[in-house]
Amino acid sequence: MKRFLTPQEKKVLRYKKDRRNTFAESRSSSRKAIASRKALASRSLRHAQNVALTRSLALLDDADPIARKTGTNSWRKIPDSPLADYVGRKLKFRAMRGMNKPQQVSALLRKARQKLVPREKRFKGPLQEDMD
Repeated sequence: MKRFLTPQEKKVLRYKKDRRNTFAESRSSSRKAIASRKALASRSLRHAQNVALTRSLALLDDADPIARKTGTNSWRKIPDSPLADYVGRKLKFRAMRGMNKPQQVSALLRKARQKLVPREKRFKGPLQEDMD
């Protein structure tokens, strides 16, 4: 039988699984930007292959028409920051500026941060300073 999650367990899962875009891009425009960047990378790769193929065919009349892959994709998608990191940094930033009283990090947030897989952190703007 399926065991239902308590609200506290659900909150820890949300802190762990949800992501926030902290790389100074709008949520809505990044959907289009990702597709266009992937297309540009593929287009430049195809262009490099075509140039290599025409050069090899011009030099050798009996050249093999199959050209090996030249170059690699120049762009890769970077995952967004976990919600636990985002919320923790927001709370520290607010406490530093005197916006809120310095609060203890909630037990649920601490628990979610411990379960996170360590990744490279990318924050732009006021959250980029390392406040840990």
